[in-house]
Order: sequence, then C-alpha cells, then structure tokens
Amino acid sequence: MKEILISLCICLFSFSLTQAKTFYSNGPKLSKKVALTFDDGPGKATGKILEILKEKNVKATFFMLGESVVNNPELAKAVLNDGHEIANHTYGHVNFYAYKNEDKILKMEQEILKAESVIKDTLGIKTFLVRFPYGYAKSDSIEVARKQGYYVINWSFGTDWKDRPASQMYLKYKNAIKNGAIFLMHDLFKNGKVISFLGDFIDDIKNKGYEIVTISEILDIKGPNVK
Repeated sequence: MKEILISLCICLFSFSLTQAKTFYSNGPKLSKKVALTFDDGPGKATGKILEILKEKNVKATFFMLGESVVNNPELAKAVLNDGHEIANHTYGHVNFYAYKNEDKILKMEQEILKAESVIKDTLGIKTFLVRFPYGYAKSDSIEVARKQGYYVINWSFGTDWKDRPASQMYLKYKNAIKNGAIFLMHDLFKNGKVISFLGDFIDDIKNKGYEIVTISEILDIKGPNVK
C-alpha cells in the first residue's frame, strides 16, 4: 500500500511538472517585463494596432485564427513583416468548454494542426505557442498541445471584450501592470476602445520601468521557426 501511494505521488508530481512546463498564464514574477498579446485576427483592428506598436517601438505576440489568416493573408504578412511574434489560436475558434462530442481530443488536435498548416503556408513559419479559444486550458488540451510540440499560453489580465466604457477598461489594464503580466486584447473586430488607449497604455508600462517583450522572450522558450 505504501509503495502504491508513493508511485501515485510520483505520477501526480510528474503530471504537474509537465503541465508547469507546457502551460503559462504569466511570466516570471521577478522579471520586470510584460507581454502584449492579440487574439482572433488578423482582422479589422490589426492595421491600426500595428501602427501604434510601430510608433511605440514595441513587439507583441499575435495569436492568429487559421480562418482569419485565410481571410486576411496580407494582414497576416504585415504582422510578420513588422517583426511581431506569430502564434496559433486554432483554426475556427471552437469553444472546447462547451464541446461535448466524443471526438474532443481529436478535434483539438485537428484545430491546432489546421491553423499551423495555414500559417505555415501563408507566412512560412511553424508556430509553437497556442492559446485555445476562451482560454480553455484543462489537462486534456494541455496534453494535446504538448504532444504536438506546443506551449499553451493564457493571460494574467484581459478585459477588452467586456461591455464597459474605454476609460474603465484602460484603468483596469493600468492597474494590472505587474512583473510578468501577459495582457490579452483582440484584433479581429474593429475594437475602437482598445485602440483609443493602447498608445497611452504602452507609455504607462514604459514609464513604470517595464520592458514590453514577446511571449517567447518573457518565458524564455524557443520552438522551431522553419522558413
């Protein structure tokens, strides 16, 4: 019985360690760095966001939907050409919290790989960071991602989808600035609220002495980037 309990503890520890190495929702808390991330695009807000990021000399990570890349290939290329990091947001934005079909594991795998294929065909790079729609990050999705060579990336703060005035959103983002913060925003829809304060928010981050970096930089992780 004692041996069984010891084996069980070892298995649980190993599983937790695997998850810790595969799943992240923030960067190191001792590092004065933060990351800006944009989901669901490329889309209607991407062009303006790129302008702001270029003006502020900041690089971000864009979690692209495969179907958005298909619909907006030139915008996707613009993101890459501006030196931003490209990541995988699956192909069709399936809500895996609500997905009840028996093929869930297979569906998650297909969504990752289909988006990966589209991004590689369009941009010539292989993604290694994935964010599941709605931040789905249960053990099944983490294991699927790990087997495909991906890190699962969520966020420490994001509120731009909320039905609240831009001024309130801006204040909440400012109050969430801290070591290792990963900020969630979106660029598929017009998103005028975020665009209205993004430049000021970047200034706030810099004025507090923080460096704005990509996800791979803040987490110090690397993956294949095949041209």
